[in-house]
Amino acid sequence: MTSVPFELRVLGPVTVRAASDPAEHSRLTQPRHLAVLCYLALARPRGLHARDTLMALLWPEHDAASGRRALRNALYSVRRALGSAAIVSAGDHLIGLDPARVACDAVRLERGQWHDVTPGDAPPGDAPPSGAPPSDAPEPLQGLHVDGSGAFDQWMSIERARLARLLAEQGGRRRPATAPVLRGAKPSRPHAQDAAAMYTRGHFLFLRSAHGGPASELLRARDYFERAHTLDPQFAPAVAGLANFYAVAARRSVLTPFATTFARAISLSEQALAMDATLAVPHVHFAVQALYLDDDWERAGLEFETAVAKDPEYAEAHRFYGVWLGLVGRTAEALREMEEAARLEPDIPMLLSSLAAARLAVGDRRGGEDALRRTLAIEPTHAAARDRLVRLLDEEERTEEALAERERAPALRGAADLRAAWDRGGRAAYTQTRVQLIRDEIALLEARMVEQHPLGVADIFSPPVVRLVALCVRIGDEARARRWELQGSAARPALKHWCAAARRGEQPQPVASTSRNR
Repeated sequence: MTSVPFELRVLGPVTVRAASDPAEHSRLTQPRHLAVLCYLALARPRGLHARDTLMALLWPEHDAASGRRALRNALYSVRRALGSAAIVSAGDHLIGLDPARVACDAVRLERGQWHDVTPGDAPPGDAPPSGAPPSDAPEPLQGLHVDGSGAFDQWMSIERARLARLLAEQGGRRRPATAPVLRGAKPSRPHAQDAAAMYTRGHFLFLRSAHGGPASELLRARDYFERAHTLDPQFAPAVAGLANFYAVAARRSVLTPFATTFARAISLSEQALAMDATLAVPHVHFAVQALYLDDDWERAGLEFETAVAKDPEYAEAHRFYGVWLGLVGRTAEALREMEEAARLEPDIPMLLSSLAAARLAVGDRRGGEDALRRTLAIEPTHAAARDRLVRLLDEEERTEEALAERERAPALRGAADLRAAWDRGGRAAYTQTRVQLIRDEIALLEARMVEQHPLGVADIFSPPVVRLVALCVRIGDEARARRWELQGSAARPALKHWCAAARRGEQPQPVASTSRNR
């Protein structure tokens, strides 16, 4: 039996216990207390770490005094549970974990000595040989989440990926990159009701948060998915739910960097599909990767189509497939997919806004306006819906209605200038001011392109050069639109598809009239 009194387990659910403690018991359960232990045990370089670093990671909202107090309280709880010698310090600024008092399974993994035996479970002679892998690789740092600590979540994401690689290298079960499509296949065994209940709660929170809802609910959704996975490691929907979480967390920058977080979504999608070949969710993530990151338009279409075929009730699959169909010019088919998505989930603003765009793309202006107003009735600040509605009203010269929408709180950019122009000079002045606002936006984007600003997450899904082409087309500046289209597609040929779609979705602004029309 090991002489180290306590073991911190991070390969699986995070616990810390003595050899004599019951299985699954943990001397500490408060997430921040466990987070302090995990950071002190795993952060590199190993040894002592600055108190200020822990304060910034785990109490980012606190000022210096309250942060120090919170850290002192956490360390007091750790020492009370594990003994005063568990935490060592050097002066007032550095602290660490004494490895002679608290061992860690991840450290053994790094040394090639990890095995799935907790201290006290078996005598040394019965332990598996050094380096022997478990029968199924556990999820590193499973279930650990600290509210309001995005930087700590980022550090954990990197650690999870690193430890998962080490597990695979030592023989942990690998997941295939793809799995054959077995239509009509059923999960191999029934799943525990508790796991299904945890998943259902997580999915409810995920739907509420995925399209612009509170990030706190998105993070709570992850907690429920991880609990479901803990209760039943073979419950594939829980793994797919985690894939959904990481994909949305990457898109919304809830977790950064984008590439690492989205790669985790892809890895979990591969695992989920290997567990249950009937799942549709993984194919949506594979398609998003193909479309937005790899410029593989053919694979994107096939993956979206597969997702819809596997689960015709999955609204998000229909929406994404509709987006792809619209981008390749199959607008009538795109509309059918958007109609189905909105029918399945009639109360999600993003789906209604996408339906409005699809209706407008086929010339159904009244249907488009209806979908836009339904979107804004649910979410009055929905940016894309407000922009489309104002543009529709402007194109139909319903200026008073357009101004009212622009001025509704929170007022849109340029609302005061446009109201002043309308009061001063009617439609001619209003249109001139509106065109100038677009020109100002073009100038800002062009400056950014010339200065070669680094791309952000939003730029991955809405490339700046495509926005430039759309704005130039909107004001009838075809020569400038063409120049940017050629420049963008020379560097990235797939942008031809995006630019063509942007052209289809834009109409030149009406020429300013010289008369004062109301």
